[in-house]
Amino acid sequence: MKKLLSACAVLALAIGLVVAPGAVAKKGPKNVGGTVSVSVAPTTITTETTVTASGNVASNSNCRKDRTVHLYWSGAPTTEVGSATTRSNGNYTATVPAPTTTGQMLLAKVDQVTRKVGSKKKGKKTKKGRPFNCMIINGASAPVTIAT
Repeated sequence: MKKLLSACAVLALAIGLVVAPGAVAKKGPKNVGGTVSVSVAPTTITTETTVTASGNVASNSNCRKDRTVHLYWSGAPTTEVGSATTRSNGNYTATVPAPTTTGQMLLAKVDQVTRKVGSKKKGKKTKKGRPFNCMIINGASAPVTIAT
């Protein structure tokens, strides 16, 4: 009888050690930051009504592609003047209206998204990997001057 109780105790302990770590070790999404660069061409404008904004979102490969970049002039940061979607390498390009006063900077804000690593065969398997929480990223260009 003693041997049976000892065997049951050892078995219960072994099952607890095998099952418990899997239930406890569940990790949350990994927070991934990054940087966004913004450049404006031309930087000195005279009569242009639009300027070209371009840049890059630098982050890991999951958080670089297909991110929405919102563009604002520093004089009116609540008014969006344009947006773009990043390509697979993180690059983006957009045409935005020229600033109204000299010395304004073009501000870029990249939205937060949650991604999962999964199968490379599209539509074949469900994505099961650990999720990535791609954080909000902000950046600014050099000031744009208006030549008179």
